[in-house]
Amino acid sequence: MKQIGDQEKYPKGFFRWLESNRHIFREFERAGLRMAMRRSKYSARTIIETIRWETDLSDSSRFKINDRFTPGLARLWMHFHGEHYPGFFQLREH
Repeated sequence: MKQIGDQEKYPKGFFRWLESNRHIFREFERAGLRMAMRRSKYSARTIIETIRWETDLSDSSRFKINDRFTPGLARLWMHFHGEHYPGFFQLREH
């Protein structure tokens, strides 16, 4: 696994949350890669909302994610895929 850089750039509690929610990152990663093949930039929030919508249609359990972790998902995605898709998500300092 590629070493994560400055963890201070991620939302507080993100990595603790990620430990039990890796499936959410995997789905976010998959959706991001699909969209990166079509667009040079995209919204992390739109990906999360699309995942929620698809999950609501196909599953009786609700997709649960605190919106404050969406920037962390985008930053982690860029950590792993940013070399191939530079600038796909606009990352802000918090």
